[in-house]
Amino acid sequence: MACSPNPTRVAVLLVCVLFSAATAARFAPADNHLLACGASNPVVLPDGRRFVTDSGCACTRLRSTAPTLSSAAPNSPPPASPLHAAARVFSCRASYDLAVRRRGHHILRIHFYPFDPALSASRFHVGAGGLLLLHNFTASSPVVKEFILPVDSDVLVLTFVPEAGSTAFVNAIELVSAPEELVGDIGTLVTSGGAAQIDGLSSQAFETLYRINVAGRKVTPFNDTLWRTWVNDGAFLVNTESSDYMVWSFSGRIAYPKDSRMMSREVAPDNVYRSARSVRSGANVTWGFPVPAGSRYLVRMHFCDTVSKALYELYFNIYVNGHLAVKDFDLSGATGFLAYPYYIDFVVDVEDEGMLKLAIGGSKKSRSDEVSGILNALEIMRMNKTSGGMDGNFPVALDMEYGMSKGIGEFARSLLCGFIFAGLFVALVMLVLRLRAERNNGTAWSWQSMDSGEGKLARAYQLVPSKIDY
Repeated sequence: MACSPNPTRVAVLLVCVLFSAATAARFAPADNHLLACGASNPVVLPDGRRFVTDSGCACTRLRSTAPTLSSAAPNSPPPASPLHAAARVFSCRASYDLAVRRRGHHILRIHFYPFDPALSASRFHVGAGGLLLLHNFTASSPVVKEFILPVDSDVLVLTFVPEAGSTAFVNAIELVSAPEELVGDIGTLVTSGGAAQIDGLSSQAFETLYRINVAGRKVTPFNDTLWRTWVNDGAFLVNTESSDYMVWSFSGRIAYPKDSRMMSREVAPDNVYRSARSVRSGANVTWGFPVPAGSRYLVRMHFCDTVSKALYELYFNIYVNGHLAVKDFDLSGATGFLAYPYYIDFVVDVEDEGMLKLAIGGSKKSRSDEVSGILNALEIMRMNKTSGGMDGNFPVALDMEYGMSKGIGEFARSLLCGFIFAGLFVALVMLVLRLRAERNNGTAWSWQSMDSGEGKLARAYQLVPSKIDY
């Protein structure tokens, strides 16, 4: 007689299978450096990531003449993250050499938590790969600076340079390989004269300023395969009447195009597509974001039609900094399906105001008066201003050593090529000197027939005396 299955065992088995499937589906980066700077023991975060100490990692090298440690006082309030309980402090230039297994775009996050007044007074510069990321930087409050960088060497050198009479510090470092679909090469440049296609974005460096989940709850690294944080958009709404929009929540399945090189869960997690803010016909919804003036920005707007009952019902306009970027945008025409994520990259220059405004507006082409356009999420990233840095070119020495800044592999190859070239040059010089000496002795190279000893003639190189007339 067969035994009936135990419901408890079945439930446990089902949970294990689902957990294993979810674990297998998570992104596994080729490079995943997680450093707890100044910590004496590894730190494990609630999202499961394990940060190792910066002094005992085989794939990381700390170079500094006088690194010091700093820890939060025992009676101080506990930090929001265990990563912020200690820091590495530098009184002179220092760097971390981070080994790179796979070249390409990487996500770099640098944690600063000034738990001591001396750290709040620190002023310093931070660079990576020869690019100046932070200039005259101070951290008076906890902050995580995130960058997306193209890495084309075997070692990424992260450098800290204190200002004269000051110090530099860091609490934690993350360097993670980015999936290929995260950074596209083509965007839409929006100006007062209109919108036009622009390429070459994949060669740029980006600093993440805002990552917004429109009309939804905060998304933490626990629910994001790239360990990002998305915040609610409510604080950024500008002069928008509540009657102009509706808030939507979706509990169904978010679908992704099969084998798509543009869309995946690494571009944005499902949770940011499950909420949306829609605009009614004839109205606008506007968001405003304070940004540093005089910079160029990449604005990525995420869309997922989870509100329409059928295809080709939504048409809306998209405005970037007051300029019409897309007129009568047809989301169904772009995806061909409902509940399919889609994003558009816009590039815009912000000059004097230091405020970046984004808006969606209802279109008369929409078939519904209630819902004429939606937005699910958006990201704002500052692009590097010059080839030297995010803020421009400044006379800050970032590279500790030329060889390390270019990568150990490239340095070794360059050194080998140099030795080969030097050897060939020396051989050529010796040959020229020998020829000159032979000419002075009345000897030259010539061809002469020789008897091979078998009655056959053979031609061979032979040095024979000959008279040279000058």
